[in-house]
Amino acid sequence: MEKTTVLTKLDFRTLKYANLFILKYKRRTSIWFLVTALISAAVIVYDVLFIKDSYAFTIIGVLFILYSGYNYFNIEKRLDNQLSRYFYGRRDIHTQKVEVTDEKLVIIRSVDPENPIEYDWSFVTEILEMPQFYILMIGKGVPIIVDRSDEALLEGTKENLDAIIKEKAALKPYKRTEEDIVKRPITFVHPVYTEEEMSNIQEVENEVVNEDVNVEEVTTEVQSEEVEEVNEPTEE
Repeated sequence: MEKTTVLTKLDFRTLKYANLFILKYKRRTSIWFLVTALISAAVIVYDVLFIKDSYAFTIIGVLFILYSGYNYFNIEKRLDNQLSRYFYGRRDIHTQKVEVTDEKLVIIRSVDPENPIEYDWSFVTEILEMPQFYILMIGKGVPIIVDRSDEALLEGTKENLDAIIKEKAALKPYKRTEEDIVKRPITFVHPVYTEEEMSNIQEVENEVVNEDVNVEEVTTEVQSEEVEEVNEPTEE
């Protein structure tokens, strides 16, 4: 098969789709919510029927169900807030060019274009698919995001890309959805800053000692230069 080259922008939209898919279909947060809710409900029933003297466990169980339910049903909203904070003060949107053949993947990152990273398909442990993106999981959890839009295609054809992915997916763990998993409209606009504004932003960030936002909490694989590290694989 011929080579297909895709340019993926690691912007708000891309990271939202990728992290939301991982939360819903890989980590299966809905199942965990149901399990914890059932356990809490069982504790409440036991407390009411058998302990009776105190309803402390009932109160704790109800609060836990309400807290878990709030977090579950607001996953997308929380993710939007986390990504908005992450991109605040970042002037450049990083990209990665992914060259796909039936033998290997070559990733050329905008942050280090002189050092492309190559992966044989044997390094891909799982393939995730949605209408907007492919996510190729490397090892235990480093995702390579491949944009499926016409605008992202630099070389080759979408038909060739889909054929390669389909062939490889038959041999690996594979999750797929045809629905649009994003329900909240993406209205975020990446800011454009002058040098003076960037300097002021850095000063404000340096004054913040205790930041209560942890991107990892909501965006699954993301860590403190979180989104970049997750979606821009490091050399093995």
